[in-house]
Amino acid sequence: MIVTCPLCSLPYHHECWKEIGGCGTYGCKAAPSVSKTESVPDDTFTPGWVAEKKCPVCNSSIIATALICKVCRTNFPTERPMTKAEWESREYDGDDLLKIRTRVIGQFALSALGCLFFFSLPANLCAMYTDSWFFTLKRLPPPLKILFYAGLGVSLLWAVLAVFFAAYSMIS
Repeated sequence: MIVTCPLCSLPYHHECWKEIGGCGTYGCKAAPSVSKTESVPDDTFTPGWVAEKKCPVCNSSIIATALICKVCRTNFPTERPMTKAEWESREYDGDDLLKIRTRVIGQFALSALGCLFFFSLPANLCAMYTDSWFFTLKRLPPPLKILFYAGLGVSLLWAVLAVFFAAYSMIS
């Protein structure tokens, strides 16, 4: 069924006319009135042409839409301003992620070797409770966190087995 606008004579499907609530032509008096009720959330970042933000690493002022700091050359994952705490707790990405993934896989492999548990267990515990030089646990993506905790569990298992067998050999 076809509906024709009574003022501008444009044809519409009946369903379209009902969905729009009238004519869809700009400036036509039969067009539905639209009230502006939609608002932008307060936390939405909308930079202007001259807006600036602070680099969370070197604290210098940079253009708000910049993804690289002009002073310290730090890469940002988003143009949204970040606090120092957000910057330090972000997940690894890019080249850093490749390096860290290799380290976590190596950590797991060394933990799986039973004869090295006395090296891997302290290293795993150090990485777990401190922001070690090796990697920061809270910045790992979920699959690497799972692999890290699996490596920690394996090295704990080897330590328990070593203590059990040492105690058993002393008893017998």
